Order: sequence, then C-alpha cells, then structure tokens
Amino acid sequence: MSESTPEQRLLALWGEIRDITAAEGLLAWDQETYMPSGGVEGRAKMMATLAGVKHARLTDPELRDLVAQCEELAQPGSVAAANAYRARREVERASKIPASLTKALAEATSTALASWQEARAKADFSLFRDDLAQVLDLTRQEAAALANGGSLYDVLLDLYEPGATEADLEPLFAELKRELAPLVQQAADSRVRVDESPVKGQFSSAGQRDFGLHTARAMGFDFDRGRLDSSAHPFCSGIAGGDTRMTWRWQEDDLRPALFGIVHETGHGLYEQGLPPEWDRTPIGDTISLGIHESQSRLWENHVARSKPFWEWALPRLQGTFPSTADLTVDRMWPALHTVTPSLIRVEADEATYNLHIAVRFELERALLRSELEVDDLPAAWNAAYRELLGIESPNDADGVLQDIHWSMGAFGYFPTYTLGTLTAAQLFASAQETMPDLDEQIASGDFSQLLRWLRDNIHSHAGRYDADELVQKATGKALDTKPFLDYLQAVVREVYTS
Repeated sequence: MSESTPEQRLLALWGEIRDITAAEGLLAWDQETYMPSGGVEGRAKMMATLAGVKHARLTDPELRDLVAQCEELAQPGSVAAANAYRARREVERASKIPASLTKALAEATSTALASWQEARAKADFSLFRDDLAQVLDLTRQEAAALANGGSLYDVLLDLYEPGATEADLEPLFAELKRELAPLVQQAADSRVRVDESPVKGQFSSAGQRDFGLHTARAMGFDFDRGRLDSSAHPFCSGIAGGDTRMTWRWQEDDLRPALFGIVHETGHGLYEQGLPPEWDRTPIGDTISLGIHESQSRLWENHVARSKPFWEWALPRLQGTFPSTADLTVDRMWPALHTVTPSLIRVEADEATYNLHIAVRFELERALLRSELEVDDLPAAWNAAYRELLGIESPNDADGVLQDIHWSMGAFGYFPTYTLGTLTAAQLFASAQETMPDLDEQIASGDFSQLLRWLRDNIHSHAGRYDADELVQKATGKALDTKPFLDYLQAVVREVYTS
C-alpha cells in the first residue's frame, strides 16, 4: 500500500468506511424486520460501537491528508476531483462531532426505534416520549457542533439534501400550500363522488404480495440482488452493490397501500441497483441526495403506477390474482387511484394533499429544534396542525404523531426531501416523455425498459458525482421548478372531479 498513489490509498480506506456503513445498514434492516424484541439493548450497543469505529476512521489524520493530496492532484471536473470533494465533506463533518456524541446518538436511536415500534403498536406516545426527548437533545448537540453558530436546521437538512436551506424551503412550501389548497377545495366542492369500490374489498396479503412482486420484476428490479420483507414502516436499504432490501405493509381491504408502497420502494431499489459498479465503495459511489432518491420512487409510484397505460398492462394480472375484480375496467379503476381526500397517513396520502403532510412535519421539527415546542406538547401540536391544514384530526397517536419512523432515527431535516423528490419526479417524467413520445404505449405493453434506461443514463449512472441541482439541470435542461408537478396535478384533478 505504501507504493500506491494517494488516490488509490484514499479509495482503499474509503472502501473500508463504506463496509462499516453497510454493516450498520444491515443491522438496522434486521432490527426493523426479524430481530427479536429482546435484542434491543444488545443491538443498540452494536450500533454505537460501529458508529465509533467509523468516526475514528473518518477523523484519522492520514485520511484527511490523503483527501488534501487528492484535491491538489485531481483534474477539475474529473471523477478523482468529485471523489475528493465528497470525501472532504464527510471528513469535515465527522471532525466537528465528538466521538462520544456519535456513539451516544447511534445507541439512542437504536433504542428509540424499538420504543417507537412498541408505542405505535399500542397507540401510546408516552412509551416513546423519553427516548424521543433523548434523541432530540443529542440531535441538537450534533447540529450545534456542525452549525458553529448558524442554523441548526440547515446543517441537519444538509445531511440529507446537500445545499438546501430553510430560506429555500419556506417560500417553496408557502407556494405549494397556496396552489394546492384550491385544488383540494375544488375536489371537495364538486358534485363528483369517486367510486372507490374497484380498489376496496377483500384482498389477501399473499395475493397482494404476489401482484407487487410481479410488478417490481416487470419494472426491472433484480431479486437476485434484492428482497422484499414486511415491516411497520415501508423502506428500502441499499446495503451494498448486490444487496438491496425493501419492505412493505398491507391492508386486506384496500389494494392501494401495498401496491403503491411496493412500487415506491422499488423505485428506490432500482436507483440503488443502477449505481455504477465501478464506483462501488468510493465517495461518489452512493446516491447523491434523498430528494433525488425520492424522485425515483415518486416517479414510478405517481406517474407510472397511477396512470391509465400502466393499468392497461396491470389489470389482467390483477384479475388473474383476484377473480373478484374480473369485471373491472381501466376507466373504472383510474379515478379511484386519484381521489383527493384529506387523510391521516402520509405514505397513503393522495397526490394533492401529500405535500401538506410534509409541510406539517417541516414546521413541527423546526419548532422542536428551536425549543419552541416541547416533546410533551408534540401530540397536541400535531393534531392542531392537521386540523388547520387538512381539516382532520387523528383519533389516536398511531395514526397521528407516531405514524413516521424518522424522528426515532434522529432524522430531523429529512421530511422536506419528500417534497423535493415529488417535484423532481414530475419534471423528470415530463422530460422522459419529451424524449420518448411513445412512452405511454411502451408502458401499456408492459415494457418499462426504456424508461428505466432513461433513468439509468440521466440519474443512476451519475451516482454522487454531481449535486442534486446540477443533476436535475443535466437531465431536464432546467432548474427544479414546481410547474411540471402542478400542471400534472391540475390535469388529474380536472379530469376526475369535473362532473
């Protein structure tokens, strides 16, 4: 190793850091799927140990020196320069946070995940309250170490969406609330009452899983390099280059949560499986941001799986799985996939109200970080926000403040990436349609390969080489804009809710 170049030494050390991250991901996946409840304390210690080992690697003076050498030697715009830049970001971030805090936060979030699972199952926030308070306190300490007197929320947001700020997001959410409210009202005031019977009834979990797996395979997900399991909250984890784990949940009286959940996570999984293998275990070998990640899942969920062409292909398979749907037509099915109805659960929300769910979380987590809202008052504040923005209130904590896993993981600043991803998805799909005028015909025939290839070429193949805004500009020729999403949504609402 002493005779290798600085770049080779950097990549060798970085590969080991990525291996530790993969081990953390695998342990986290196991905790949410198969770990026995008695394993919580031991798992928390494991996570703390791994976090400490990774922190020590990232703050090793040798690694910092290698990054500096690579920055000096790399040609501007090259892969080597991009690797050095991404490595610098992680090294500098780790260097600002004490190792003891890193380990304490890893242990606290592992413990909090377990108490969140129990609290959600019992619909009792009090079972989660103390662990959430500890995670919040440690997260504030982490943010303070990173912010150096600046915005706590900005530095946490930067962990998930590099470069994004509160100043960017405040007018964005204000615009969306201003534009979405009339659409929701238009649907409410119309005389149209959407018939949801095509998607409601009795659908076995086994049948829904079979239909979901068939759809995921058709989309291009490789189950030799991935798997699907059940969990309390659906998610996707890219453990390593050949190991992508997805989870799902279902309702036996409604097809939509399971199907759209599996399609959503498959969108994430396709991104993970599409990363360049030659960049595996390098600083740029990972996905670039959670907003871009979310754009992949929302594109497949909203713009493909809710479309009429998709159901021209999918409906015969659904009818073969569930004979009770034999008389369904695409024209009857489609409106039931585009209802506009304020509801409690974010992951099952319709397209028009989804971003209002995110706006609630954006405001609440900022208030928590600023100590303007106490943990004890969070359930009441949650219900008040839902009454104000969506006109509804949860009857219990499970469908209210406990519905999302994120805060148990210390993931404050994560939620806005869902909105950024939703907007990006609409813009990407509009560009794909311009490039492939026959895209609807391809989808209707069950050929998703050209759309996947377009995403591979324009998003997946770049991994972490470019920032999110640069990637969107390269893929669509434009900066991120709300117009494609609002145009799409207005057209859907107009078609469904015009009597």
